[in-house]
Amino acid sequence: MERNLFVPALPKTELDAVRSLGVYIFTNIQLADYDLNSSSAQNRWIRSLSDNLSDNANNDLKLLRTVFAHGVILRDFYIQKTADLTMDWDAFIDWWKQLEESDMMELLIYGIRETMDYYYKYLPRIPVVEEAMREVYLDERQLQDPDNRKKAVKAVLLSWSVPIEKVENNAADYDSLSDIKESIIRLIRAFWAAGLKKQWEEKQKMLAAWVRQQESLLSKSYRTNGEAIFAITGLYPDTAELENINRAEMITFVPVCNMERLLSFIQFDKHVYLMFDPQIETAGNKEKLADYYTAFEGLGDRTRLQIIDLLAENKEMFAQQIIQQLNLKQSTVSRHLNQLLQSGLVMVHQEGNTKYFSLNRDELKKVAESLHSFSNM
Repeated sequence: MERNLFVPALPKTELDAVRSLGVYIFTNIQLADYDLNSSSAQNRWIRSLSDNLSDNANNDLKLLRTVFAHGVILRDFYIQKTADLTMDWDAFIDWWKQLEESDMMELLIYGIRETMDYYYKYLPRIPVVEEAMREVYLDERQLQDPDNRKKAVKAVLLSWSVPIEKVENNAADYDSLSDIKESIIRLIRAFWAAGLKKQWEEKQKMLAAWVRQQESLLSKSYRTNGEAIFAITGLYPDTAELENINRAEMITFVPVCNMERLLSFIQFDKHVYLMFDPQIETAGNKEKLADYYTAFEGLGDRTRLQIIDLLAENKEMFAQQIIQQLNLKQSTVSRHLNQLLQSGLVMVHQEGNTKYFSLNRDELKKVAESLHSFSNM
């Protein structure tokens, strides 16, 4: 039996941060759409922004929110196509005005394909959508065909639970690429006037200070990209896509106010763009948070917490005892013990052929004190 004894390492990732008005606008459009279509409590500022929108703006948002996924597709298309994320308002709106019909076709097809990809990956099957998709081809070239594209738009609308009796009329709104473009530009202008212009101008000094504050952290090396994200944003990405994020070769952090504890990201090839709410902190507090990342990561799993609980009740244990107590596979326990060792929460010493594991109580005490200090900030 041939065995591969070489294990590829994760790539060294380049990190940078950028202020982007365009990304700021589209991410807040996404937040406002969530606010308008959710019964749960939202950010107060976003609620105020939503309340300031005109009826025409709300109609444009209702039209665009489906195929363009709350505005996320518009943001991601902009990130992918523009050469300059830092353009000001005039340059940003001109960029959209100058898009040609071929660009709008590319955007519409991108929205259809991404939305249906999300449906197939994450949503339960909807019979009416499955029926509609029997006549649809999602290949980019085939979506150039008007009849196929219209059927695809109808399937997208059905996946968003648009009532069947409204699907035909709503799909017709996507027939004209020039009308779609005008709707997008009107929507951007409406959100800018409703409050984003004022907030963007008010937050410029804070955003610039945040970018400057991150210079040392952006130049550091991290074990994983998840660790880098935690060190820089204070948030850990709870997503099934974390493995892909860890394999990225570049991460661009884009600060966006009003996201609170939410993260949003898009990945093109090996480049991840990560949107989050920046928090201005003293350098000392930021470094302290980064120092305890591995310990927090060690605590962030149910099985590892069970192992810690066992070791807290016993002075020390060897792996087989832990396996028997938790009724887990040896490979599973070994993996989690290795993670706890790396985090510094567990120590090991060997007697003969047996390794004995015990808690590093000093390290646990430091972590507890660190958490307590954060609560007093």
